[in-house]
Amino acid sequence: MVKIDSKNLIAFARKLIQIPSPSGQEKEIAQAVAQEMRRVGFDRVKTDSLANVLGTLKGKNPHSRLLLNGHIDHAEAGSMKNAHSGKIIVRDGRRVIWGRGACDMKGAVAAMVYAGKAVKESGIKLKTSALVTAVSLEEEGRGEGIKRLLGKEKIKADMAISGEATNLQVNLGHRGKLEFDVLVKGKTTHGSTPSLGINAIFQMKKFIDKLETAYRLPVDPFFGACTVTAIDISASPGRLTPIVPDRCNLVVDRRYLPSESSQSVKKELEALIAQLKNADPRFEAEVTLAKDFPPYYCDPKEEVVNLLQGARKKVLGEEGKFQAWRFGVDGSFIHRAGIPCAGLGPGNEDLAHTPEDYVPVDDIIQSAKIYAQLILDACG
Repeated sequence: MVKIDSKNLIAFARKLIQIPSPSGQEKEIAQAVAQEMRRVGFDRVKTDSLANVLGTLKGKNPHSRLLLNGHIDHAEAGSMKNAHSGKIIVRDGRRVIWGRGACDMKGAVAAMVYAGKAVKESGIKLKTSALVTAVSLEEEGRGEGIKRLLGKEKIKADMAISGEATNLQVNLGHRGKLEFDVLVKGKTTHGSTPSLGINAIFQMKKFIDKLETAYRLPVDPFFGACTVTAIDISASPGRLTPIVPDRCNLVVDRRYLPSESSQSVKKELEALIAQLKNADPRFEAEVTLAKDFPPYYCDPKEEVVNLLQGARKKVLGEEGKFQAWRFGVDGSFIHRAGIPCAGLGPGNEDLAHTPEDYVPVDDIIQSAKIYAQLILDACG
């Protein structure tokens, strides 16, 4: 088994967490990742105008057999305290690194870089090449960063691993994410005479109640239950004058299964609107698709799954169990580009985007060992 430089790995993970990098502001952290890749011995390191970083471990054959993928942007810090401290603290008896983006997913990016260092220092010559990508703009859910590398940069590989948080288990995919704009229409009138108008906010309340109480969602034995929630709301014309609003817009987040589609889910929301209109002929609303982050599923018979399980067993003594992420990852776009993608990463996905964002120190080290072993098994 290759040796991981644990001390410098953890120092690097802390450094990444200490660099604020919300989506669209990744230039500084991209430079830090690229600099560290060069320092630890990657054969080729490249950045692009979107602040994506591509590091290559060259094999005797330049063909890229394995791709390790992570992202370097993070969600807004919100109410999180000391969001960029990168301090090591204790949680549930374990040493963890605290900070926004710790589990989502700077700990994994650091582990991938130091897995490359371990492979280079092992002296083992690779037969084929391995790629490590640290991409931008993942959090916005459109995959701009990874799509740029897959498209314009034309990176290819036989198989891939997403390092998003899995508690070091083996993940095979996730539900898809749809965002819909639901616009409810009303009728303006002066705020002193609301009965003469139709308040779009009050009408939207009816839709929200229906969404919460009457919308039946499917359940899948592997992916789990689908979910629906509201993530934003606005009304117009607004408060500048005392006027009853005639527009209210709700953004709906719906997680969906591979067996569903944006069209089928849109029809379900329209059915709720039709029920409301039957009860109140004045009710008027429309649904528009705003975003579609596709679901994906990696067949456990794929070679990448077998190799990942094998590497995990060599490091941790067991192959691990199959899981699905509840959130979406860039692995979906990689998989849809024809590169079978499984997942394994440090940390608990339930902590992503929360005020308790941290990643266990031991998880980072163990994931680096697994990534290094995987590189050797796939490319060595």
